[in-house]
Amino acid sequence: MSYKNIFWFCFLEFILWCLLSLSYFAISGFYPSATGALFTVLFIPGNNFMFAAGLFVLLVLLRLVGPRTAAAGAIILGSIFNLALLLDLFVYTQYRFHISIAMLQLFFGPAGREIFVFPAATYFILAIAVVAIIAATWGLTQAARKISWGTKTAITTGVLLLFIFAGYNGMYAWGKFMAVPSVLTQVPYLPWAQPLSMNRRLRKLGFEPASQPYETPRAGTLNYPLADLVCRPQKKPNILVILIDSWRADSFSKEITPYLYTAYQNAPDAFYFTNHLAGGNATEAGVFSLFYSMPYSYWDSVTGAKIRPILMQELADQGYQFGIYASSKLNSPEFNQNVFSHIDSLRISSDGENKWQRDANAQQEFLSFLDQRDPQRPFFGFLFYDSAHGQDFPPDYPAPFTPYGDKMNYLLLTKNTDPAPYMNRYKNSVHYIDSLLGALFQELQKRGLDKNTIIVLTGDHGQEINDTRNNFWGHNSNFAKYQTHVPLLVWWPGKQGEKLDYRTSHYDIVPALLQHALACSNPASDYSSGYDLFDTTPRPWTLILSYTNKAIREGDNISVLNNYGGMTHYDEDFIPSGKSVSPQALAESLKEFSHFYK
Repeated sequence: MSYKNIFWFCFLEFILWCLLSLSYFAISGFYPSATGALFTVLFIPGNNFMFAAGLFVLLVLLRLVGPRTAAAGAIILGSIFNLALLLDLFVYTQYRFHISIAMLQLFFGPAGREIFVFPAATYFILAIAVVAIIAATWGLTQAARKISWGTKTAITTGVLLLFIFAGYNGMYAWGKFMAVPSVLTQVPYLPWAQPLSMNRRLRKLGFEPASQPYETPRAGTLNYPLADLVCRPQKKPNILVILIDSWRADSFSKEITPYLYTAYQNAPDAFYFTNHLAGGNATEAGVFSLFYSMPYSYWDSVTGAKIRPILMQELADQGYQFGIYASSKLNSPEFNQNVFSHIDSLRISSDGENKWQRDANAQQEFLSFLDQRDPQRPFFGFLFYDSAHGQDFPPDYPAPFTPYGDKMNYLLLTKNTDPAPYMNRYKNSVHYIDSLLGALFQELQKRGLDKNTIIVLTGDHGQEINDTRNNFWGHNSNFAKYQTHVPLLVWWPGKQGEKLDYRTSHYDIVPALLQHALACSNPASDYSSGYDLFDTTPRPWTLILSYTNKAIREGDNISVLNNYGGMTHYDEDFIPSGKSVSPQALAESLKEFSHFYK
């Protein structure tokens, strides 16, 4: 393979990647303004030029070894590049974010097999796709050999691409400096886009930037909590927090969760919060926001310092025993390094090949903990059920919702796929968890623990099953109500239960426990981004985070802030809307990203 062949092979790959990049814009939308269109024209080839140039350099180095080595390298490296882009496009189609180091660590981590559940057919289709990609890449190498254009044409083409690359970076630097939304909002569309920013240099040259009202405040030194807790409990009730992974709000009902529904109806101390929002649309953000009572954006800071939630610290200071039993692994995501750090002999995983087996195992071991603990000391329990996340239940379970489909094969799902069979399977998995909880509640009653145990039952996030026929399946892809509304039930001995319809969020749970269960007198703002759960004061806005974006919800209006300062607006079905959250809500909510930094 000659150097000229290498150049034209990389150019053909570049053209292919540009065409595939149009798919990202087809998903996210093309920007209609002239400025936005010009940036798109420069952005697509400019971003792909970096990868083409990198591939060219690698192949030139292999050509120094020999032409056959370069030819083999072209097929292997080209296939890897193509596969990476197609996998990223698939991920972006489902979740609206790109493959990242964090995501790869999660996928290949200890719990990757449990978190990312795919049927066998998915791997078969993937294998066929890999073979097809290798064949197509080989075809490009053959096509490159047949291009007769000479060195002069190659040099001219390379120089033209360099000018486009420079134009793309220059336009972004200007757009970043002047806070141009039509430029900033496009950058997250394409994978691994890192255009040039020249804010400091332009300021030194005397230019003045436009104001950037949507810029997230910079992080400083963590200051959490803002003040030491002052707590004087007279009694120390047991506390049990139960999470159901992917539990959407409308799946708490007499039909889907018959035991829980009856337990709520018949208990005088039961509260049902009908309008409750998770703090995220994925497990990390949902669990983090519940326990820390602050946005998921603080994850890296508290994890790096291994700072436990103030609730967990206060429980430890008051002599509580900890019984932490999760179906999925607690080291992927790394809850063992933040939420449950400093807990001796933390139980990391459950036994069982399937999610339903691990759910049952976690519950059984929690019951064993109750029998072995010191009855003279209060306990804090945590149970995390995972079957709904994978739409899993025992093969012989008397599933009430039929017909139900197989587990979702994301490669075969489209916006026209009928969601009903998948929804039925999801409902059956929740129904199975309800049967486990029925047994759990009965065991608590046998031990007399129902009379002195506060039970908080909710979900880490919701689960969308093509509800709007826009090809959204699962979670972490948008901030629609299907992915963010979750049930919240609280059994609180000594309180008069009721059904409460005002909006609450995961940020409100810790203040309620600290103030009412542990008798802490601090204002919630010392350690929380929320309110006391029982405080009926209207919540003007709620922060909901994903791995990559931040959403501010005010009423039914949702404004999504990306990492580049761009903002888009939606209704609660995540349909694009012209209604933004109010400037006051935006300004106040953004302060929470720096509230606990010095």
